[in-house]
Amino acid sequence: MRWADPDRLVLLWLIPVLLLAWGWALRGRGRTESALGDPAALRALIGDPGRGARLLRFALLIGAVALAALGIARPQSGYRLVTTTSTGADVVIALDLSRSMMARDAHPDRLGAAVREVHTLLSSLEGSSVGLIGFAGTARLLSPLSTDYEGLGTIVETLGPDDIDQPGSDIGSGLALAARYLRRPTERPRSVVLITDGENLSGDARAGASEVRKAGARLFTIGIGSGSGATIPLVDSTGAVVGERRGPDDVPVRTRLDEGLLRDLARRGGGRYEHGDGSGQAAARTADGVRSGGNQEVRGQTIRAYDERFPWFAAAAGMLLLVERAIPRRRRA
Repeated sequence: MRWADPDRLVLLWLIPVLLLAWGWALRGRGRTESALGDPAALRALIGDPGRGARLLRFALLIGAVALAALGIARPQSGYRLVTTTSTGADVVIALDLSRSMMARDAHPDRLGAAVREVHTLLSSLEGSSVGLIGFAGTARLLSPLSTDYEGLGTIVETLGPDDIDQPGSDIGSGLALAARYLRRPTERPRSVVLITDGENLSGDARAGASEVRKAGARLFTIGIGSGSGATIPLVDSTGAVVGERRGPDDVPVRTRLDEGLLRDLARRGGGRYEHGDGSGQAAARTADGVRSGGNQEVRGQTIRAYDERFPWFAAAAGMLLLVERAIPRRRRA
C-alpha cells in the first residue's frame, strides 16, 4: 500500500479532536442531568437507549472519519507498466534583448511586455519542449529544449540587455542559433517564435529565416512596440529615468516597431505575424499556430501506473455512516 497524497493524512488529527469534543459533551450532559434531578429517571423519561448505543454510534462516526481521511490521501496498491505518449512540438523562443527593447511604447517597456508574452507561450505549449535564446548584437543560448516551464519562466524574469555582451540588434544571428538547436532527429514538429521590435542593425534577418526553414521548422513572429516609436530611456541603479539614449549627433535615438520586416520573416518562415502588447493574446494565437502542426504523439517512457484504492475507503466510510444512522436514538415505548 502507498499513498499518492500522503500530506493529506494530517486529516487524521480530526480523530483526537472529536474524541476530546465527545468527552467534553459527555461531561456537560452529566452536569445538566444532575442539575435537573435523578439522571436515571430522566433517561427513562426521554427514552434514552443507553450509553452503549451512544458509544457505538460515536465509534461508527470515528471510523467513518478515519476511513474518509485515509481515502482522501489516495491509497494505491498494485501497478501495471504503461508506456507514456506526449503531444506537442519542439519550440525555440528567440527573445530580443537589445537596448531598443527598453523603449516605453509598451507597458512597462517593450521587454516587460515581451516577458509577459513568453509566460503565456509557456502556459499554452503544454506537451512541448521549449528552448530559449536571447540576442542583441550576437545570440546566446539561455536554455536548451526543456519541459521545465517554471524554470524557463524564472530565467525570463531575470533577463535584460546586459545579459548579451555585444550590443546592437542582429535578428539573423538569433534565428540561425535557434535553427541550429532544432536540427536534430525527431518525430515532433518544430517551430521558432521570434519576439522582437523588428529593429535590425546588423546581419541578415531574412537569411536567418531561411536557416529556420532549412532546419524543418516554421517561424512565428511577435512584434513589440509601436509604429510611431519611442526614445530609449537611460535609468540609474534604482530604475529612475535619468535621460535618453543619444546618437553621435547628440539627438535622442528613436526606435520604431518594424512590422513590415516581421511580416516578411513570418511569411518566409511558413508561420504568421502577431502584434504583442503584453496581454498574452498574441502569444496565445501564436501557440495555436504552433500546436496546429504539433498533434503527433511521440512514444515516451515506461512508468508504473498504480491502481487507486480510495473507492474502497469511501464505500466503507459510507457504510459505517448508514449503520450509525440505523441505530435508534430513542427506545420504543
